[in-house]
Amino acid sequence: MAAELTPVEALIPAITLLGFGASAALASKAMRLSPIVGYLIVGILIGPSALGLIEISSATHLLAELGVVFLLFDIGMHVSLRELNESRTDLLRLAPTHLFLTGLVSAGALAMIGVDWPIAIAIGLSLGLSSTAVVARILTEREQNSCPIGRATTHVLIFQDIVAIFLMIFASSLGESEVGAQGLAGLVSDFMLEGAGVPLYAALGLSVVQTFIAFGAALLAGKYLINPVFRTLAATRNAEAFTAFTLLLVLAAACATAVIGLSLTLGAFLAGLAVSGTPFRHQVQTEMGPFRGLLLSFFFISVGLGIDISALLSHLPFVLLGAASILVVKTGLGYFAARLNKWSRPGATQMSFLLAQGSEFTLVILSLGAITAGISIDLMSSIVAAVALSLALAPSWAGLGVRLSRHLAERSKTEAEFTSTTSNVSDRPVIVIGMSSAGRLAIDALVDHDIPYIATEADPDRFLSAVADGYHVSFGDASNMKLVEAVGGSNARAVVLGFSRYEISREVTPTITRRFPDLVRFVAVDSRLDLERYLDLGVRAHFAAGQPKGIEMVADILLTLGIPEPEVREWMEEEAERFSIGDASDHDDDDDDPDLIEVAA
Repeated sequence: MAAELTPVEALIPAITLLGFGASAALASKAMRLSPIVGYLIVGILIGPSALGLIEISSATHLLAELGVVFLLFDIGMHVSLRELNESRTDLLRLAPTHLFLTGLVSAGALAMIGVDWPIAIAIGLSLGLSSTAVVARILTEREQNSCPIGRATTHVLIFQDIVAIFLMIFASSLGESEVGAQGLAGLVSDFMLEGAGVPLYAALGLSVVQTFIAFGAALLAGKYLINPVFRTLAATRNAEAFTAFTLLLVLAAACATAVIGLSLTLGAFLAGLAVSGTPFRHQVQTEMGPFRGLLLSFFFISVGLGIDISALLSHLPFVLLGAASILVVKTGLGYFAARLNKWSRPGATQMSFLLAQGSEFTLVILSLGAITAGISIDLMSSIVAAVALSLALAPSWAGLGVRLSRHLAERSKTEAEFTSTTSNVSDRPVIVIGMSSAGRLAIDALVDHDIPYIATEADPDRFLSAVADGYHVSFGDASNMKLVEAVGGSNARAVVLGFSRYEISREVTPTITRRFPDLVRFVAVDSRLDLERYLDLGVRAHFAAGQPKGIEMVADILLTLGIPEPEVREWMEEEAERFSIGDASDHDDDDDDPDLIEVAA
């Protein structure tokens, strides 16, 4: 069919999508909306049911599917064995509880309105997913990536991304037997029921088996094939060859899984997973970022092309009710899931509001042939519109969660919050005074290395913000020696000064050195003058030159507490990655720069 198209006919859809996609991105940013919402609206406006500027064709389908391919490749690069191991508590408890509570309730609601159970499970679980793109953007804007809320939320999103791959395999397998499926699912269905259809339990089981086999193959390929090839290409210093091979890897892996009866997107995810375990992940992310963003915009616009405006308007009350149900029900069930996993009320509140919106993966699931054949066009359009509306409201809804969590934190301000910070003061905690960015970074590092801590904050706003973000903090002025003694200062291993307040430190230094002669103090400063003055007081001061702020100080703390230098280096690399402070080209020059570990020491 593509061979019958003239060059102009083949290019017109791409040109139209490019032009309107760029306009949608600019307009969405100006209105502070998710770009996904802008792309959906543009797709509806230029589609057959409105202005009719573009028709749904094989060209638009191909561009849309390539967008999903690159989305799955990018997600695969964010999943590594190291990250899975470090976040195993959230992955095995919090994330499954959150997803299956919200997903199964959604599946039950769909089944009640007449949707077949297999399709209801696929769509329902997809509605239990949250938007990785939207939530990541909110966390970055609020600088919450490294706080307990940010980390736990990221772990939930990683789990959901993995489940989304399983859902795509499962949803695709539902229709394979009806069209003479090839591959494992089709063969089993033909053997068991002579092509009558894959039973629900068989489809679920096969999806799980295929997913685990694919994961194993991708990890082996990354270690023994992809990494050596990337090393060779890096040695040639040929950027064009590096980019070309990355594109080849994505498209070839997608094509390979399609040939054996699976999906293009599964192959792309596996390619990303193979790259995630190599030291070239950041460079690949940099190279593929523009392709991912561009082609993904095509996918969301194509979803909008398939929405009938007249049908949508006739079901507008259902759309509004659906969006409200997504936000409210997922918030309530998300709060319950967080409380079951021993989150505080403020933390559980903020997390539940943050993860309440729908997901772009729901739109992917709804675009699969087996799903579109199993539900009416009116229901599909209504669900797409409800998910899009929830995405548009996500930032405001998350902001409401922050305000409510701060209110709950204020109510509990008089409670003994520090009693839950560490189970046993005799474990010799580190005292962190002041919830500045450097203080928070120190706490994150201590938690990563299972070192008990006690935190204090005298400023009410910073205290409420820290509690709402999931930190355990005591309210009070740490310049008061009685408070220091009350929280275990006499048995502390070290004190971290979150803020540089030289005058206060100078006043309390004689008392501290007399009462706690072995107590080591750390501080990050912004000027050379403060650096010299604090050193004269006997405080381990560090000039905050790196990012995130205070990383030199925290590296020194970990080394002083006996953490091996290789572990400290690895932690610093993870923090640099989490804060997105540079790409792979920055790392290439690391050998020419002063080593932060050596500076800290």
